[in-house]
Amino acid sequence: MSAGDLFRALGGRATTRVVRRLGALREEGGFTLIEVLVAAMMLVIISAPIGAMLSSGAATANLARERTGADQLMQQQMELLRSMSYWYVGTANGNPPGSLAASTDTTLPSGEAVRITYAVSWVSDQVPENPYQTNADYKKVVLTILRKSDLHVLDRTTTYVAAATAPASAGTTWVQVKRTVQDAVTGFAIVGANVNLTGGPKSENRNDTTDASGTVLFPALTGGGSTPYTLATTFTGYSVFPDDISPGSPSSIPATQGLNSIGTIRMYKGTSLTINLQTSGGAAYTSGATVSIDSSRCGSASVSIPSGQSSVTVTTCNPWGTTSVALPPNVSGQTPDDSKYYVTAWSNSGGFWSTGTAVTVPSGYPTTLTQSVTVKFVSTTFSTTKQIKVTVKKSGNNDTNARVEVTGAPTGISPGVALFATTNGSGQATLTVPVVSGSTTFTVSANDMGLTKGTATVSLNTSSTSPASVTVNIS
Repeated sequence: MSAGDLFRALGGRATTRVVRRLGALREEGGFTLIEVLVAAMMLVIISAPIGAMLSSGAATANLARERTGADQLMQQQMELLRSMSYWYVGTANGNPPGSLAASTDTTLPSGEAVRITYAVSWVSDQVPENPYQTNADYKKVVLTILRKSDLHVLDRTTTYVAAATAPASAGTTWVQVKRTVQDAVTGFAIVGANVNLTGGPKSENRNDTTDASGTVLFPALTGGGSTPYTLATTFTGYSVFPDDISPGSPSSIPATQGLNSIGTIRMYKGTSLTINLQTSGGAAYTSGATVSIDSSRCGSASVSIPSGQSSVTVTTCNPWGTTSVALPPNVSGQTPDDSKYYVTAWSNSGGFWSTGTAVTVPSGYPTTLTQSVTVKFVSTTFSTTKQIKVTVKKSGNNDTNARVEVTGAPTGISPGVALFATTNGSGQATLTVPVVSGSTTFTVSANDMGLTKGTATVSLNTSSTSPASVTVNIS
């Protein structure tokens, strides 16, 4: 074999080995990208519930630690409660009152921030041996511990606390005040109204809210002394009806021993009245005028319409003195039934007067709380006016803050003027009226917080002495 043949023989064997080796490499397996992705997805699916289980287990363990800490805190609070004097078991300015805070913030041993709340209420549990129902036989205390971050309840306990001894005279000398709060027009109960009781011989200060029937009850009030109890009632969007504001009897209660005072406080949504003033011919009057709004419940003695304007919108009135309240609705069928306001206007110059124009306010209580009225001057002008000085007496004494109304029909004004005023600190009010040469009889009426209305009359003409004095007695 030549050298060339030998080389070719050896080279052929090497080439064969290389080819065989490459073939073996081509037969070795591997993972494609899709296979890798599928495997990753399977891993995620398998691990997700395991992670959730681990997370849930951690949350459960944490909640268990919080509740254990809350249980320990609850025991501490209960021990504190049992060590307190019975008359201090209550919330500050609550009903019943006491020294407990309605809520307080603290932390658990685990470091979790929590809020502790106390809700204390009276319990009526009349016993046969005492036929007098005090409505305050013992107290119910609901203590709640909440996680502050989300107000989740960690623990809640209800307990009852009784006094070590019975009250003096079995509670028969206590005063009780029960009030139902309702809409003055619809009669519907107002739920969630805040009622604040103050006064009495021990200078009480209690707050409570009306329940589902619109009722609130203040029992176990000290009786005796000359200082009355006073109620102030508030509810968003509402005002107390004028006659029911203290010193009206619904909101002012004497501290008479054994008194069980039950009554109703009426509230209403405030209304508005827009007065458009015109000449006798129907044109807008813009030379300046004054308006009186008369009502047996609430009025306004003088509302100004400035020069250059012909209208004014009234949203408040004065039930007595300088007290101002949102304009009450006077809707037919409400309790008390007082279906009209009377609007009388007079010019600042020229002697123009209008008749007392009646208007119901508002147009659609409680959905539409606005109303407007057009008031026209009569064609007759009055060059002379006179004053009527009214003194109101109640039980023989000058009556401060009484409501006064004067009505009359001088020739040329039909059906006549209707003017409103309130008495000052001397029980007096002075009103100006138009007069003519012939005598006009004016009727003067006075009313005070629902007391029987008193009336008197006075006749005036252009030659009468001014002011003409008249006294009205009410009882």
